[in-house]
Amino acid sequence: MSQEISGTYYIETYGCQMNEHDSEKMALLLEELGLAPAQSPDHARVVIVNTCSIREKAEHKVYSALGKLKSLKRRNPEMITVVAGCVAQQEKQKLLKRIDHLDLVLGTHSIAELPRALERVAQTRERSALTEFSQNTESLHLPAPNKGKSPVCSYVTIMQGCSNFCTYCVVPYTRGPEQSRPAHEILEEVRGLAGTGVREITLLGQNVNAYGNDLPDGMSFAQLLEQLDKVEPLDRIRFTTSHPRDFNDDLIAAIRDLERVCEHVHLPLQSGSDRVLSAMRRGYSLAQYIEKTDRLREEVSGVAITADMIVGFPGETEADFNATVEALTKIRFDQIFSFKYSPRPGTAALRLPDHLTEDVKSLRLSRIHEVQDQITEEYHKAAEGTEEEVLIEGVRQRDNQGFGRTRTNKIVNLNRPDGIGPGDLVKVRITRGLKHSLIGEVI
Repeated sequence: MSQEISGTYYIETYGCQMNEHDSEKMALLLEELGLAPAQSPDHARVVIVNTCSIREKAEHKVYSALGKLKSLKRRNPEMITVVAGCVAQQEKQKLLKRIDHLDLVLGTHSIAELPRALERVAQTRERSALTEFSQNTESLHLPAPNKGKSPVCSYVTIMQGCSNFCTYCVVPYTRGPEQSRPAHEILEEVRGLAGTGVREITLLGQNVNAYGNDLPDGMSFAQLLEQLDKVEPLDRIRFTTSHPRDFNDDLIAAIRDLERVCEHVHLPLQSGSDRVLSAMRRGYSLAQYIEKTDRLREEVSGVAITADMIVGFPGETEADFNATVEALTKIRFDQIFSFKYSPRPGTAALRLPDHLTEDVKSLRLSRIHEVQDQITEEYHKAAEGTEEEVLIEGVRQRDNQGFGRTRTNKIVNLNRPDGIGPGDLVKVRITRGLKHSLIGEVI
């Protein structure tokens, strides 16, 4: 096989941490074939665009990237072009019809088939789409080397898919139903990463709180965290994403009691209006959400809570939007990731009446940013003079400035990082709080 596919590869990744980790897995498979990573797609033998379709804007970026490959392929006919990820899963064969310079469409459940698929393309030049959901979970079980943003931090997939079918979300259609990895497999991967110098892992799943529901041993997510907390010399465990409906007291206790589990929870709210939450089919009210965040803050001292928010959902009135602004000021998230509602193919929200104009959505998004930026900056200003434990992720060569994160996932830039490097846990005094980060000095 490696004789058929030789040279270099290039992967361009869009979207979430799950997509980033999928790209790591594909890179490992390609390197096992003997390919080396390239700095650009210009002369690569294999070019993969790993795609996101969670929002319309992300999908447009993908098509723009694919358009740029046409001239490259004309100059390099041996190039094999691949679309992977959520757009691949969503569009399937239609991508081959729409893009004549595309060789392979690889769905989210088909990553493990990449080497065999490339061999077929190289031998026959036959174009194909591998996008079937099946009980074969080979791709889910693929481990990956740590090729992330830092040599000391790594992602670990614990489950894939989502079975909630929120009315705005395309994930159940592009990632399939919830499937959990066996705990022993996750533990083995984490031990292996820790043995190579990884100090922090982030557990990935569309809804990590549902972990284990489909496994015969019935292990819960909180119980999985208890097992992972025993792994040495690991320092930190993070996880994303949690669904508020399934967020429970067992998980709160795990965050409170387990040494390596960080005091940060990403808990998407999406809207402060009960009417909109119901139309989104989220399965909780604002009061239920606040009850859980209040309990989390009571039990876990100094916990940071972040969230996702959507503005401009179909039918969202001014009163609904004001309820979201009020929720932000009441809950006071450490940070939010906010987006304009984006119509996605196949979702129930696409059929709802009263879609809002882009101008209205943009104005509302700007208002959300304004409110949250002030709250985040207030948190950061309040941190001035405090001491934090920071895991150093790297040192920027251009200014010799170190950077890392607190246990609550706040970015800290260090003015004088002499003698420290990636993987060091250091005590830092926060000297300045900015809008999006902190500045500190090693004590």
